[in-house]
Amino acid sequence: MSFTALLNISESRSALNNSFDNVQEMVKALGIFSLSKSYNISSLWASYAKNHTGICIEYYLEDLISKNNGLYQCFDVVYSDTPPDIGVEDINSDTLLQKMIGTKHFDWDKEQEFRIVCDNQGKNHYRSDAVCGIIFGLKTPDESKNELMKLLRNRDIKFKQIVNDGKSYGLHTQDVVNPYDGEVNLINHEKIDFGDIVPDEAYIREDHRVFIPYLYKVATLMRSYPDCIEIFNMDFSETSTVKDPIIYVNFKEKESVYPYSKKIFHINNMI
Repeated sequence: MSFTALLNISESRSALNNSFDNVQEMVKALGIFSLSKSYNISSLWASYAKNHTGICIEYYLEDLISKNNGLYQCFDVVYSDTPPDIGVEDINSDTLLQKMIGTKHFDWDKEQEFRIVCDNQGKNHYRSDAVCGIIFGLKTPDESKNELMKLLRNRDIKFKQIVNDGKSYGLHTQDVVNPYDGEVNLINHEKIDFGDIVPDEAYIREDHRVFIPYLYKVATLMRSYPDCIEIFNMDFSETSTVKDPIIYVNFKEKESVYPYSKKIFHINNMI
């Protein structure tokens, strides 16, 4: 083997070591948001919700990451008896993060962990309507429940209470009515000027005209959405059908890195 070949091997090894060093430094700077795919795991309530005195927050994943969607990677945590092997082929692979920060021992598999990873630690902004539910623990104080329901009134957030039937260790939920919610009429749009936001009926597909009131409902919701700075346009999606009518809205969103954001509304979820 020539001296030049030896030199090239040495340079390649040095470059490889530098690559791994860079990856390790990158991982140290990442922000990780850990969630669970299940609300009824007793060990999570004991460890992370102060022995059932806390709460569980339910999110819509799409709204949780869509404000700055391109900045996040999401994946299920993989549980294994052995650490993953990381090779040269992983450096530029989509599986690298999964292997480095998304693998845990089998002892943790009951947590059903799901991770959202971003390239900056600390506070990250998400859409206010990403929160879709609040579940109270078995021992959550009534004062805390009332304070939360009052704070989150009229937000279309479902409140639930963890219960145990006393016959097993299983946890279940019961719906809780928020007494602070007031009636809001979102369909009556006669006195509201929506300008050019809602498309003219003539441009709406004939089989979708029955859903026009929901265009006004969505427009009203978007106007009350605290992160919406300006609505550019809205209409029924190209993939919308009579069985599954879908409305999209393009708008400028507060604290987003993108010039405009898109939000999807499934009418079947609004009925």
